[in-house]
Amino acid sequence: MFAAISRSSADGTAGQTQSLSRLQRSHGQADLVFSRRDGCTYASRIYQQGAMKIRFPGPARQNMTEAVLLNTAGGLTDGDRLELDVKLEENTSAMLTTQACEKVYRSLGGDARVISRIDVQPGATLHWLPQPAIFFNGARLMRETHVELAETATLLALEGVIFGRTAMGERAESGALSDSWMIRRGGRLVHADRFDAKDPIGDLLKRPLVLNGQGAMATLRYAAPHAAARLEEMRGLLANAACAAAASMVNGIMVARFVAKDGFCLTAELVRVLQAFRSQALPRVWLM
Repeated sequence: MFAAISRSSADGTAGQTQSLSRLQRSHGQADLVFSRRDGCTYASRIYQQGAMKIRFPGPARQNMTEAVLLNTAGGLTDGDRLELDVKLEENTSAMLTTQACEKVYRSLGGDARVISRIDVQPGATLHWLPQPAIFFNGARLMRETHVELAETATLLALEGVIFGRTAMGERAESGALSDSWMIRRGGRLVHADRFDAKDPIGDLLKRPLVLNGQGAMATLRYAAPHAAARLEEMRGLLANAACAAAASMVNGIMVARFVAKDGFCLTAELVRVLQAFRSQALPRVWLM
C-alpha cells in the first residue's frame, strides 16, 4: 500500500491530513476446465493470473478430483477483483474449495468484487464448497455466482459469511454485502437469489427475519435430477443442528439455510452436515 501523507500545524496546534494518492489493489483471474480420460477426471486447462491460484492436493481420480483455490493477496478490500471460470465437461466429477476463509477487510469507500462463472455439462458433478468468508467491520463486498447446468448435471454449492470474529470481540456494524446467485438449468433460469445488506448493516442483521442478532450464515444449494428425493434426508440432518437451519425445494433445487451465533458454530455444523450428506470427508483444509 502506498500513500502520500502531509502534516501541517496552525497557531501552535499540530494537525495531520492524509491524502491517499495511490493504493495497491489486488486482481486475480482463473480459468479451470475438467475433462475425462481413462476413467478419471483431470484438469485439462489451468489458467491463473495475479492473486488467483489453483492447487491440486492429489492426483486425478475416478470418483472426485479435488482443487483448492487460493487468494495470495491474503484477503479482499475495496477495489480488489477476483474472477473465476470453471467448466466440467461431460461425466466429470470435481470438488472445489478454498485454502481458508476469505477475509474481507474494511473499505475506504469502494467495493471488493468476486465473480464466479460455473458451467456443468451433462452427467457431470460439481461440489462447490468454499469456506465461509469473514466480513470485517466496514467491509464492502459484491459477490456474484452464475451457474449453467445441463439437465443431467449435479451441483452441491455452499456460500457462507461470518460477520466479524466474535472470539476477538469483533462485530460487523457497518459495511455492505451484495451476494447473488443465478442458476440456469438447460438454458432456463430456475433459481435467482440475492442477499443485499447496506449500512447500518449491524441493525439489519439484528432483525428477526434476517439473522435475529446472530453472527454467521450459510446457504447450501443442491441441484440434481432427483434432488427432491433427498429433501427428507437433509431435513433429518438439520433436525439435530446446533444452530437454526431449515431446507426446502425451489424449482427442483434443494435450498438449506443456516444461521449460527458465530463462525465456530457455523463451521462445525457445516462440516457435520456436508460429510453426512456427501457420505465422504471434507478436504483437509476444512478440518485444519
